[in-house]
Amino acid sequence: MNGSEFTGNETGPYENPEDNFHYHNHLNPAQQHIAWIHQWKIQHWEIHQACKDLGQDTPTDEYVKGFMDGLSMTPPRSISLNTYEMEAGADEFVSKIMCSN
Repeated sequence: MNGSEFTGNETGPYENPEDNFHYHNHLNPAQQHIAWIHQWKIQHWEIHQACKDLGQDTPTDEYVKGFMDGLSMTPPRSISLNTYEMEAGADEFVSKIMCSN
């Protein structure tokens, strides 16, 4: 298996293994960050509501919504693609393959 074949038991931020497969194999790191933050906000809100339903002391809904709206969807670090390094790496990889035969 090369890591990009669906096995049916992929784990990740989603309950559905197919969603986790898509998350890990089709999204770039910036998209993964946005998806993860979105899932985190959903789960945080569900926990907040469950705590309220149990009668526990919780911050107000407005406070929690403001807190979540204040979280940036921007990935923590930008991803720069150095095409020269990528090309050099690909050349090295191909050279190794060609020399191994």
